[in-house]
Amino acid sequence: MAANRKRKVDNENRQFNDDWTVQYCFVQQHTNVICLLCHSTVAVAKVSNIKRHYETKHRDFHNVVGDERTAQIESLRRSLNRQQNIFSKHTADFSVTCEVSYEISLIIAKSGRPFTDGDFVKQCVITSSEKLCLEAVRKLQMVTLNRMKVQRRISHLSADVTRQLADKAANFVYFSLAADESTDFNSTAQLLVFVRGVSSSFDITEDLIGMGSMKDQATASALFKETVRLCSSVSLDFTKLVSVATDVALAMTGESNGLVALLMKHRGKQNRQLVKLHCIIHQQNLAVKNLVFRH
Repeated sequence: MAANRKRKVDNENRQFNDDWTVQYCFVQQHTNVICLLCHSTVAVAKVSNIKRHYETKHRDFHNVVGDERTAQIESLRRSLNRQQNIFSKHTADFSVTCEVSYEISLIIAKSGRPFTDGDFVKQCVITSSEKLCLEAVRKLQMVTLNRMKVQRRISHLSADVTRQLADKAANFVYFSLAADESTDFNSTAQLLVFVRGVSSSFDITEDLIGMGSMKDQATASALFKETVRLCSSVSLDFTKLVSVATDVALAMTGESNGLVALLMKHRGKQNRQLVKLHCIIHQQNLAVKNLVFRH
């Protein structure tokens, strides 16, 4: 015996009958069938469902006939369209103001300004608009730039940049790293790791993977762990690593326990040798110290 199959309404291709608008005060909006009198919807566009709803909840409207019925139905239809247009306009305005909020948050992040500057920027923009473009004031007032909102916007942007880099890294055939460690004004060691990768279609990507703070001393082991953590955040495959550029600090280039040596061990046995490069910028700085210019 064949198994019973459940009917799927989506596969029945039911069509809305325009006569139902006059008879039962229903219209079709996109995929929904809506009652003009109470704005309710029916699950399935069947005449029995529509008729049942009309006779159960709007029996009194049956007394409205002729031209008066047609006029009221048209009025109800226009009212429904106006309401939907208001919602559509509000959605469009929200989309624009949200985009503006992200753009300003990006500028704040790039300039290194505190998150609290968002409210200050908003006040400046609104004041300027009141003098230059009065019709834009209402939309600008909808832009949210408080401290917490700016912080979330920047976090979202950062996560999106990381995701984009991870998507590109998935297509790398080979890649190289550049690592540099420096101490900030709080005497905290900061490690910067850059990547340069190439795909099978010879698309080259150069980007900053991230910055990691050394909680303790910047030992080779600590630098290695932080480098692996940063590279893992964008899903880099270390078997595709071909070169590493660093300065000549012992923690970076130590023969057995330097960062490069630890990366070679982490990379495993490969047919190709890992190329070690001395950063050209450091070489220039060292060369300048030994140059003597005669004027």
